Amino acid sequence: MAKVNRNYCKPDAEMRPVYAPAVFRYNGVDYWHPEKEDFALVGYLPLSPDWPVDPPEGKHYERTDKIEADGADGYRWTYRLVDNPPAPPRVFVTADLVEALMAEGVWEQARAWIVERGMLDLVLATAEFDENNENFKAGKAALQTALGWTDEEVEELLSKCVKEGY
Repeated sequence: MAKVNRNYCKPDAEMRPVYAPAVFRYNGVDYWHPEKEDFALVGYLPLSPDWPVDPPEGKHYERTDKIEADGADGYRWTYRLVDNPPAPPRVFVTADLVEALMAEGVWEQARAWIVERGMLDLVLATAEFDENNENFKAGKAALQTALGWTDEEVEELLSKCVKEGY
């Protein structure tokens, strides 16, 4: 396979880049170390590596496989604006959650709810869990209602229990 220079290209029929050969012959002259002007002789123009900057909140740019003219001097990649993926669910440490509930003086209420549903052994055997866990969501909603806590108060307590690195 011939070596190519990915800094220079020209578009194919579908606007995909065709990269310049690293070494070429043109009009009987060998170009072993071609410069910008040499590449231009055979129709290859610079390909800008620049990405768009400052996407709107919650979005990012993804490069397509197509190029477009960047003025008369070269080409640039085309990009599409896409939504950021959702954040992964937070992971909570069970022992930290029990400790935080004890510090708030509400562990006995939470424990009673857990026991009532026959899940105490499960909770005791679980070192950590994520916020998408259905049992956690149900328990959180029930305890929040029973205590009359706001979403902010619940988040403050939970923020103390997030596994490091999440």
